[in-house]
This record gives sequence, structure tokens and C-alpha cells, in this order.
Amino acid sequence: MKTEIVHLSQIQVNGANPRKISDTKFDKLVNSILVLPKMLELRPIVVDNTFVALGGNMRYRALTAIADMDENEIKSRLADIRDFQKKTTAEQDYLVEYWLRWKDKPTAQIIKATELSEDEQREFIIKDNVGFGEWDMDALANEWDEKDLDDWGLDVWQNKEWEEGNKSGGTNSAPANTSLNDRFVVPPFSILDTRKGYWQERKKKWRELIGDMGESRNDTLIQSPEIKYKDLYQRTRQHREELGISFKEYLDKYVPDDVKEHEAGKILSAGVSLLDPVMAEIVCRWFGLENCKTFDCFAGDSVFGYVSAYLGNDFTGIELRPEQVSLNNERVEGMTARYICDDGQNVARHIAPASQDLLFSCPPYFDLEKYSDLENDASNQDSYEDFIKILENAFKSAVTCLKDDRFAVIVVGDVRDKSMGFYYDFCGDIKRIFKEAGMPLYNEIILIETGASTALRASRYMETRKVAKMHQNILVFYKGNTKEIKKTFKKIEYASEDLELFRVDSGNEPAGTEETV
Repeated sequence: MKTEIVHLSQIQVNGANPRKISDTKFDKLVNSILVLPKMLELRPIVVDNTFVALGGNMRYRALTAIADMDENEIKSRLADIRDFQKKTTAEQDYLVEYWLRWKDKPTAQIIKATELSEDEQREFIIKDNVGFGEWDMDALANEWDEKDLDDWGLDVWQNKEWEEGNKSGGTNSAPANTSLNDRFVVPPFSILDTRKGYWQERKKKWRELIGDMGESRNDTLIQSPEIKYKDLYQRTRQHREELGISFKEYLDKYVPDDVKEHEAGKILSAGVSLLDPVMAEIVCRWFGLENCKTFDCFAGDSVFGYVSAYLGNDFTGIELRPEQVSLNNERVEGMTARYICDDGQNVARHIAPASQDLLFSCPPYFDLEKYSDLENDASNQDSYEDFIKILENAFKSAVTCLKDDRFAVIVVGDVRDKSMGFYYDFCGDIKRIFKEAGMPLYNEIILIETGASTALRASRYMETRKVAKMHQNILVFYKGNTKEIKKTFKKIEYASEDLELFRVDSGNEPAGTEETV
């Protein structure tokens, strides 16, 4: 039997293959192939005479998934893989170029099992997926990196409580069937790491539940059809030149709506920043009360309102853009959440004084993203000074709506002056605004974000000695007497196994690192 190279479209998935794979394991398989394509030469897909896959169904599915990715998705995916990060710049560039070339003509290595009878083919399908050996755990522990093994899809050193269905254990990767109603614990430290397995698993479940992909912001953030349908624009260039028509005319005459929606979704999912739902959940659980009233004067997408209402709270959001308000209200219909279309500076017109239990907001980051052309849109101001004045008016008004002995949580990130490159000290201005409103800073938490395309941008940034930013700041303010916190807020209980998970290198901490209360 000899190996052949065929177009990917010639291969057919075997619907009778009983082998299944979880979403998490499938993602790891895709990553494994992306970073080591030579593996496909060593393990070709086995097909019958009609090109139905007998062995390698999952590798075929992974290749199909890669073929559907656009250039940005491939780069972002690679940048997040630890094995890719270990490579030299030249090796990284080669991998990116390899997959971009491959996408132009997707192929796969195959072997035809022409010598097998029908019964032998059925036998082969099972035997190809059976593992007869066992891992030498001591050798794995001593000679291999645990994170590498996890990235490569090998399940080792799993907490047996998880395997038995007990959700009380604290492992780095929660099982795929974890429910949002299960007790979920994030280490109560000043750094939240969104890259962790437990975080990503929970985030995926929230995203599926909420369904918000930033649709209403598509036309404000991405206006050019050449960008909105980037892959389509590149693929149809020759055809358009032959027809002698513009890209807009081509879209109107030759591209069905469902195709345009699919193509736009690729850019939208990668180009629109959405609130992290796990972070929203943590804010509610740590700094809110049970069945409390929450609000936001710069509501934006539907994530916080949905999460807050899902957890049993009432939520009121003020949002300037009518299309966003309409979409948000559709998404939270039937829940204890509502969105009002108005300027965030007018929050006190809609919410009674001293009536709310938690203020949460993730305001615009000045001109980092422009959300609309409205004159009073904070992201549409000519100067940083005008921008910060809008936030000051809104937040000082919002503080009057908050009860005493309550928290305000504001998510921000410093932005640069595009002309000079200096930071504006956005975080410092927010701290000043709340302190002037009678709410000094109580906690500052760093939210570490996934690398995505940051690694690919880093070398370009360093040309001007800018460091690529991979975090946001969660600023927690308190209104009232801090001695009342224990009386007002219920104690959060952590199980002993959770505390062990959170334990740092006991006895090895530098002197003076413990906070004195």
C-alpha cells in the first residue's frame, strides 16, 4: 500500500465510525496538527475504494476545520499554542506560511485499504482505535512536561473525583459536562487568568447560553465590505476582474445572504471585543448580594445583564445605541433584566437614588473602538478630555443610585495616545473620579487575557519599544464603612481541596508579601 496525496474534498467522513471525541479534545487535536503538520505524513488517513475514511476520521475533521479558518484565525490559533510559542521566529513564520499555502489547495495524505475485505474493514475501524498498552506514569512524570502532555491530549494525573462525577474537586480542566449550576471557584487572588482550562470551559458554556457575538456592533466597527467579507473579497478577485464589476456589485448579484452571513461571522467573532462572562459571574458572586439589584450606565453588549439575571439578580442597563438596546432586550426577554436607550450620563433619570446593590461597568476605551457616530458617544469624542468628562458625569451620577455599603466594579485598560504613543492614564482617571464621588479604591484585580494575536504583534511593537498588553484592570470601589462589609456580605466558603489548589509555595514567599488587615 502506498501513500497518496488527494484533495481534501475527495475524502468522506465515515458516519459508521463509533469513535467520538469531546470538543476540548478535538480542539487539542486541531492545535496538534497546526503546530506539527509532519504528523500527517507519518499517520496518513486510511480510506476504502470510495474514499470513505476507515482510520483517521478525527484527523480529517480537524483538517476540514482548519480549511474553514481564515488567515487571522490560523494566526491567532497558532499564537495561543505553547509549542508554537517555543519555536523561533523563522519557524513560526514557516508554519503560518505553510498553512496559508495549504488553504489555497487543501490536501491530505491517504492510504487505500484495497486489500481488506468488507468484514476486515469493519474490524480495522475498531482495532485502529484500541489502545492495548498502559502509560508508565513514573516515566511521564520524570521525563515529560505536564503542560505539554495536556496540550497534546493525554489525560494524566486527573482527579478521580472528577472521573466519578463529583464536581466538588478543584482541577485545572473541569470536565466537559460541568454545569453552570455547579459550584465554581476561581482563586481569590488579585490576578485572574482567563487562559486556564477551567476558565475557558466555563466561558464556552456561557457563550453558548447567551449567544451574543456582537452582531449589533458589526456595522459600526467594520463598515468596509472588503474587510467585512475579507476572505470572499480575496477569493473572488479573478472572477470580478473577468466580469468587470465592483466587489459591492458582485456581493449583490452573486453571493447568497447565508454565505455573506457566514463570511461576516468570521471577521465579527475575531474583531469585536465582548465582555468575558466568567468575569461577569465572578463580579456578581464576589461583590454582589443574593437576589440583588445591579446596574450599568455603559451597558454595551448583553453579557453582564444576562449573567446577572441568570444568577437571580435584577439588572438595569443604560445603553446609547438603539440597535444594541433592541438586541439586548430580545436576548434577556423573560429574565429580570432590562435595557434602556439613553445616554449613560442620564442614569439617575431612570434609577432611583440609593436603590441599587452593585454598579458594574466596562466603559469605552476612548478611541480604541468607535461604537457609533452619535455626538454623545464617549468613543466618538475628538479629545481624551471630552471622553473622560462624559465618563465622569455618568459615573458620579451612578454613584448616587448606589446604596451605602455597596461595591462598584469598573473594568478598564490604559490606552495610548495614537499620535505620540504615551498612555493617557485612563485607570488613574477612573480612580480619581470614584474617589471624588466618595468611593475610594478597595481592590485592584488584573485580568490576564488569552494571547490570541498578541504574540504575533509583539515583535512589531518592540520596534518602538512598546510592550504588547495582555491584561485589563478590574477596579473595585466601595461606598460606605468598610467595617460593615462582614455584616452585609455573606462569607464565601471554600472547601479544603480548593484552598490546597490556591496554596502558593508555603514558606518560600518573600518577606513582607502578606497583607496586613
